[in-house]
Amino acid sequence: MLNRDYHVHSISPDAGVRMEEMCVGALKNGVREIVFTDHYEFYEHGNGTGFFHDDYLDRYFHEIAECEEKFRGKLVVKRGMEFGQLHLGGQRAKEILESRPYDYIIGSVHKIHNIDLEKLDITEENAWEIARDYYEILLEVSETGDFDCLGHLDYCKRHLRGAGCSDYYEDFEPVIRKVLKNVIRRGKGIEVNTSGLRQPQRELTPALRTLLLYRELGGTIVTVGSDAHSPEYLGYAFACAEQVLKQAGFSETAVYEKRKCL
Repeated sequence: MLNRDYHVHSISPDAGVRMEEMCVGALKNGVREIVFTDHYEFYEHGNGTGFFHDDYLDRYFHEIAECEEKFRGKLVVKRGMEFGQLHLGGQRAKEILESRPYDYIIGSVHKIHNIDLEKLDITEENAWEIARDYYEILLEVSETGDFDCLGHLDYCKRHLRGAGCSDYYEDFEPVIRKVLKNVIRRGKGIEVNTSGLRQPQRELTPALRTLLLYRELGGTIVTVGSDAHSPEYLGYAFACAEQVLKQAGFSETAVYEKRKCL
């Protein structure tokens, strides 16, 4: 049974729950290893960076050190980060990664032109263009970003379907194929994010079809994350994720330490 949660938020601006509470929730839900992957977002023209500063990182490492000590022998607590729009922040990301020790980094896309997908006014008229822009950004991140696994790589479907539109997967499968090839070529992996099962799309992100494609292309590295922003969602729907991974031909998930896939 899966018991490692590699996508957990605590002090992120959209979470705000102390790490200690998340650790208690992990143990309660049968999780025995977690990576705190709090958000660090990059923006066009350097805008919107008020929240993401050194004090934020200092607080992250202070709380995680307390949890490592308090839960030693009960819960493995690892240090991570979820970098959003890495193609916009290569130098800053490099500085962050060189300044402190991390175990695991997620590369994600949450924004198009500095606007969160959840805040876009998505309609039938613009849905295809939004999907196109999303996958173009994801392709660039997959080519150049310093990450270990791509997070929720078809994330745009959550918001497209939530608006009652198609996610245009078939139209952009050639781009998804290129993204997966980049991941494999660079020795990176992908994340299976279970939060989609409690979102409008009601499926994993990515779902079985993408996992099968990834496996067909030679992909071997996968992690599973709940994307929990509160304690009750730690390890959410991991039994389902395990079943789908087996269908796709994956018998185990990756373990990271000091940014090495063990």
